[in-house]
Amino acid sequence: MEESAISKGMKVEILTKSKKNIIGIVEDLGTTTPSSGIMVRLKTGEIGRVKNIISDKPKSEIESLIKKGESYKQEFKSEALWSLNYKEHEIQQSKSYDLHTHRQKASKVIIAKSIAAFMNSEGGNLIIGVKEKKNNNNEYEITGINPDLEKLKTLGKDASTDGYKRMIIDDIIRPHFPQKIYNTLNSYFSFKFEEINGKLVCNIKINPSSSRIFLNLEGRKMFMIRTETETRQIVDEELVDYCMKRFLS
Repeated sequence: MEESAISKGMKVEILTKSKKNIIGIVEDLGTTTPSSGIMVRLKTGEIGRVKNIISDKPKSEIESLIKKGESYKQEFKSEALWSLNYKEHEIQQSKSYDLHTHRQKASKVIIAKSIAAFMNSEGGNLIIGVKEKKNNNNEYEITGINPDLEKLKTLGKDASTDGYKRMIIDDIIRPHFPQKIYNTLNSYFSFKFEEINGKLVCNIKINPSSSRIFLNLEGRKMFMIRTETETRQIVDEELVDYCMKRFLS
């Protein structure tokens, strides 16, 4: 390994004098010997010779998407079934409109709203199993869909990735979207699952619709769109104006 391959700020694995393998960020470069490698000091203070360069490049397509953060065409959700086991007192104490309105179905309704918003806008990726940290630094935490799979298992349902996909289709898309969407699923959705740092993540890639998509929520029709990094409902004149500009029919 050449010295030019190592630079300050790089993530590496070193072997210390006491024969410990430590991973850290390079603070300073020291001497180089052909047989032993490059000596560095890490930001944490440990000193040793570099054995491996640890790449921070994403290892997968979904990980690459996650690193870009939320945007107009990308949204994160930590779970799809978080409200399933909510008790009455938890619902009453919550400030969530969706939880008060849709109760244990709230988390599924929220997923439905996001999917519809992407379809009514320019499409995008809804990644489930990732939590956006509310610190304005575009940071995130990969939580995984494992809690959702455990809930499916508890209900006696298929807790595999196929079962999870079927839950999204049967419990979210089928009851809340127009029949024509359910009949032509492959035209609008593709599902991909990947394990990142031991956590299983689901990415729903959503294509834009050429016609208006109204959600059916407890007999009410709702029209959702994406604005910047948010999903929101529009009504009345704003809805008419949006549809005239967005859709050809």
